[in-house]
Amino acid sequence: MTLSKWTDTTGNNMEDILSNIMNYNDWFEPEKDPLTKENLNYNIEKIFEENKEIVLNNTVITYNFLRFEYERVRAGEVDNPMRSIRIYSLTGNVIIYTDGTQTQYIINRSGGPHTLTLLRKLNNYNRKKEITYTPFHVSEDIFIWMIYKVLTGKEESLQDDCRLIMKKIIGFKGATKDRLAEVKGTGKKILNLLSTLAFLFENENVSNINLQIEYKNETIETLMDLSGTLDIDLDKYLGQYFMDHEYERNAKVILTTFLEIIPKIITVYHLDIENGEWSVDKKIEFFDSIGTQIRNKINDKIKKMSKDKK
Repeated sequence: MTLSKWTDTTGNNMEDILSNIMNYNDWFEPEKDPLTKENLNYNIEKIFEENKEIVLNNTVITYNFLRFEYERVRAGEVDNPMRSIRIYSLTGNVIIYTDGTQTQYIINRSGGPHTLTLLRKLNNYNRKKEITYTPFHVSEDIFIWMIYKVLTGKEESLQDDCRLIMKKIIGFKGATKDRLAEVKGTGKKILNLLSTLAFLFENENVSNINLQIEYKNETIETLMDLSGTLDIDLDKYLGQYFMDHEYERNAKVILTTFLEIIPKIITVYHLDIENGEWSVDKKIEFFDSIGTQIRNKINDKIKKMSKDKK
């Protein structure tokens, strides 16, 4: 599920924002079907009657889960007699949450102007910058660092005070849109090295990376791209929330990933740079070590074949 994070900058608290969203009958002006003149459907459902809470980063996060669906007239089909073509539906989910000071949204849409328009519509906002995109700030370098950590980290935790392991890389993409097979720090290492080296030499840029992460008692798979959005595979989640109701489980997994797991990984990356554990020279050494290990393996294989031949 592709997800992006947004910040409400109006200064209103979450309760007031939620109340405004749910009382849409007080302000919403429905669109009309251009042929039948009937009102098009517009509906928002609040999943939890009472707001839920989760503690993240030693802070109580209050949240709720919204489902929305509304109809629009399809551009270029205004006069089409078939309603199923003339009218289309937009559906989606929004997690609205607050730490008591700031209210944010996580929506199952990528970051971009269409998502901003949708959130503004749900809130009945009409002024600029009332909602702003709040992506993770990442670069290709952090993706290379993640590959480095998985291949050399021996499944060690990135943090001392809690279990945080980038268990394996399920895949990543570059400019040629090639997808790499699974990469792990253990197992058939030569295959990991070969596929990694081939990919990095054929692609000048890594545009996204798909990780399996173990965090405390949770196992989560998520894809991160250069735009700062996440794509969390909720069907593959394992952990303490597994038996919770679907919406509550999904909300907890998404919030934990957005507010704890990914920020902690990004922090470790920047600390490695500050401490000299990751740099251009380290990257060069990493690439060179891959090549050296592959060459050594090939030489060992040739020697063995030559020996067997005799």
